Amino acid sequence: MNQKGNGNIIKEINLNKVRSALKDAGTATKPQLAEITGLSVVTVNSLVNTLLDTGELHTDTILNSDGGRPAASFRYNSKFRLALTIFMHEYKGQDTAFYCVTDLRGGVIERIEQNLSNVSIDSFDSIIEYLISKYPQIKAICFGIPGEEVNQRLVISDYEELKEQSLSGHIHEKFHLPAHIENDINAAVIGYCRQNNIPSNKCVIGLYFPGKYPPGAGIHLNGDIYKGRNGLAGEIKYLPFGIDWESFDYNPADMENIKIKTIQAFQCMFNPDTIVLYGEKSADSIAWISHEKSLSAAEKIMLPEIITSTDLNTDFEAGIRQIALKIIDTLYLNL
Repeated sequence: MNQKGNGNIIKEINLNKVRSALKDAGTATKPQLAEITGLSVVTVNSLVNTLLDTGELHTDTILNSDGGRPAASFRYNSKFRLALTIFMHEYKGQDTAFYCVTDLRGGVIERIEQNLSNVSIDSFDSIIEYLISKYPQIKAICFGIPGEEVNQRLVISDYEELKEQSLSGHIHEKFHLPAHIENDINAAVIGYCRQNNIPSNKCVIGLYFPGKYPPGAGIHLNGDIYKGRNGLAGEIKYLPFGIDWESFDYNPADMENIKIKTIQAFQCMFNPDTIVLYGEKSADSIAWISHEKSLSAAEKIMLPEIITSTDLNTDFEAGIRQIALKIIDTLYLNL
């Protein structure tokens, strides 16, 4: 690589340092940015001017404590780029899509709900088109759905009309923006870890047992979701428990037994720090029952903290926003 290319890479690295510092600090002066980033004031001055020219920074003013000349302060423009997230789940007995326009600090600028009857690959087009027209800063679209896309094909989906379809391909082709599909429980585990400030060295397993669909799992390992060879890690309905989910009646006694077996399987395979058990009928006694089932000393040591939650959707929404923002960072801020 030539000297000019090396110079451009170094400049981008340094620009990212300034961006990151301002996102974390909120506002900062040039000397403060130099101290935070370890760059010289001269370098920071040049980088700030570059970001001001593109509109990525706003200028504020702050008064010196001694009453002297005001110093220039800078604030990152969190609306410089936006993400559109679309997450789908049952709400008040109706399949519903939630559209959120999100800024770079995770704030929601606009939110739209859409009731869905017959879900098809183009069910989302009109609202996406409206939001992109209203917010041209949208640079990525991220779907959260109960399903898995492999090689741009939905091989698993709770919505029959979407099976074998390329939802991400359709969105990318129609709107010329990056489109990403994420599984609901994977997104929920990301959201749980984000909202609870879980350290990256902790292993967190999310287990989701909805009332009328087969269960799923998300595995948060080393600071990210572990997806396996082709993205299907966590498809626990295929565990060899001898259950035909097509004809299963979801009776509470059998479901409780399945939950316990699933917890034991994950505690043996991953020895996690925490298992978050999502579902409308997650029993408060599940942790006690699991402990009673763990008869050996080793099994009792392996038993993780077990948290029951009936609020998957809050973590789901937080996670899908986090994924969308990471996509934008990867596309525009990283080298």
